[in-house]
Amino acid sequence: MEQLSFKSSIPEAKITAVEKALQTAFNTTIIENIELLTGGLSGAIVYKIIVGGKPYALRLIMRIDPLNDPVRQYTCMNIAAEAGIAPYVYYSSVENALSITDFIDAKPLFGYSIVSDELLLKLVETIRAIHSTKLFPKLVNFLDGVDGFIAEFKASGLLSERATEEHFSYYSQIQEVYPRYDTDLVSSHNDLMKNILFDGKKVWVIDWEVAFQNDRYVDLATVANNFISTEAREEMFLKAYFGDSLDEYKRARFFLMQQVCHMFYAMIFMKFALKLQPKNSVCVLSMDTPRLREFYRQVGAREISLMSYEGQLLFGKVILNEILHNMKTPKFTESINKMR
Repeated sequence: MEQLSFKSSIPEAKITAVEKALQTAFNTTIIENIELLTGGLSGAIVYKIIVGGKPYALRLIMRIDPLNDPVRQYTCMNIAAEAGIAPYVYYSSVENALSITDFIDAKPLFGYSIVSDELLLKLVETIRAIHSTKLFPKLVNFLDGVDGFIAEFKASGLLSERATEEHFSYYSQIQEVYPRYDTDLVSSHNDLMKNILFDGKKVWVIDWEVAFQNDRYVDLATVANNFISTEAREEMFLKAYFGDSLDEYKRARFFLMQQVCHMFYAMIFMKFALKLQPKNSVCVLSMDTPRLREFYRQVGAREISLMSYEGQLLFGKVILNEILHNMKTPKFTESINKMR
């Protein structure tokens, strides 16, 4: 019965590869239970499987492209696992685009999660650990990549040009001054939004599909955008990472990268929304949205679904408005001037 259940749950094209993985990792092809883990927005399918009475995570890459490259993804994942940052890897196959790892019994942290100062410092330790590993493979210059997403968004016509004109006018100042080709690169996860798990003792990082060597400020800015809402906690966070080397230049660069990372996620969710856009829908003119923290509250209360067209479009607009709010502050002008 378990075999029938297993085969009916896995895409037919992956059944033989999964059987090979199970046999290699556990000397059996019997899965006692299998559960599809929902909520992901990537090009992978993830299951919780029970083998020999123990839970594992089975991840199948279903779409191969530059962002879903199993060679780079598994290289980064294995480096992180060896460093104790990612769950232990029992099996990974580039050819079959699948992996089996330990299953971490914990809910992912997200912007609506309550993060104590103690846990925030654990997140800093985790970021430092990622940045200290053997250097991940290359992929793309991050700001160049974000610029590409912006170009795709503008060409899509999802929102009117007038609705976002002011947003991109301010953002162009970051594009002009940020040191995008700095050679001080580190191993970077690049998607520390919903891919952080906390089991009550240890922070784990999963889903390494967009990991590559990058600007160290990307991971810092992404975590801060999700979990920090006061200047005092931001200062604690930065001091924990940089120590005595923290200065006004680093603070300014960090603040600008926060806006770049916001833009990255705004464009990603606009791209997701475009795929779900109903036929014959009209170009969106309104940019009325709640603030980011209120939006996170609504998501946490399940008043909004990030799996729907409406939720994804709203999230993209919320983030764009958050960037605009931040870019209209004196801190933005000061940060831009420090980069000149």
